[in-house]
Amino acid sequence: MRVALIGPVQSGKSTLFAAVAAAGGSHVDLSRPDQPHLAVVKVPDERLVWLTEQYHPQKTTPAELEFLDLPGFDLSDEAGRNRAKTHWPAMRNSDMLVLVVRAFEGAAVAAYRGRVDPQADVQELLAELLFADLDQVTGRIAKLEASIKKPTAKRDEYLRELELMKRLEAALEAEKPISEAIHSDAEGKLVRSFAFLSQKPLLVVKNLSEGAVRGASEEAVGGVECLPLSAKIEEEIAELPSEERGVFLADLGVSESARDRLIRACYRKLNLVSFLTTGEDEVRAWTIPAGADAVTAAGEIHSDIARGFIRAETVSYDDLRAAGDMKAAKAAGKIRLEGKTYVVRDGDIINFRFNV
Repeated sequence: MRVALIGPVQSGKSTLFAAVAAAGGSHVDLSRPDQPHLAVVKVPDERLVWLTEQYHPQKTTPAELEFLDLPGFDLSDEAGRNRAKTHWPAMRNSDMLVLVVRAFEGAAVAAYRGRVDPQADVQELLAELLFADLDQVTGRIAKLEASIKKPTAKRDEYLRELELMKRLEAALEAEKPISEAIHSDAEGKLVRSFAFLSQKPLLVVKNLSEGAVRGASEEAVGGVECLPLSAKIEEEIAELPSEERGVFLADLGVSESARDRLIRACYRKLNLVSFLTTGEDEVRAWTIPAGADAVTAAGEIHSDIARGFIRAETVSYDDLRAAGDMKAAKAAGKIRLEGKTYVVRDGDIINFRFNV
């Protein structure tokens, strides 16, 4: 799953990206701010730390997300808007958008549009997403109207799609969610294929000055969930040796970095959960959509396990940790045998029984 970071120029977006990339052990070259940058990032999970201490595996494998840093937008003139449009395909190919906006003063860094106004920046970005979707819809309408003028076996299909696209057009022009114009699962499936930007999960990151982080408000901005942080502080934390980070965070009065909270927030907004497997060879977090059943989870490990699925021997992480080990959890009746339709929960530790 891919998360795209977008925002106005001089918002601190790429500084934040570098700090996030460091969570995956990646050093990124940001010498070309006009180019996109991609990093694979490990999802922080303290459950893996405890399980690793218990099992001493040969390796520990966390869940991962991709983060894409796109060049900063300058929407103040036509040339800037046209440059921004070249990045719409990359945004459509992403699964989530993080809107990074500036909330710090500083004469050394020129402010976008000569202002420091997170609310205005978010509103401008949200409007641009609607405009991008509206361009896509009006383009599709023009093609459909041309197609229905010709004799074709798909004419009825094109007419139904045209009716849907006109409803979407009306919703976008009224600045309403596209979802309000969708009347059936079939229409929803068709709409998904367009990967509309305004339908993607969104998160706002408000980039504060280093002195403004303590007690910063997490109130939504532009109606979008907001995570306040200082990209500069996150950059400094990422550059510290791991043994010194705890002291630095304690001085800030927090238990974890905002970078880690951002990564986990994206994982949650993408509607993802992790189930866990343990053993002497590997302790691992596996990513599945929330609501997935046991067979789907088994298939993440190997298609043969899904095909030959018998039962899922399951214990929650919380129950295992409270018991102390698997033997004690079993004695306490915390280990369950679940069938194919069992909905896997975040933090389930599963051993699949199968036969092929």
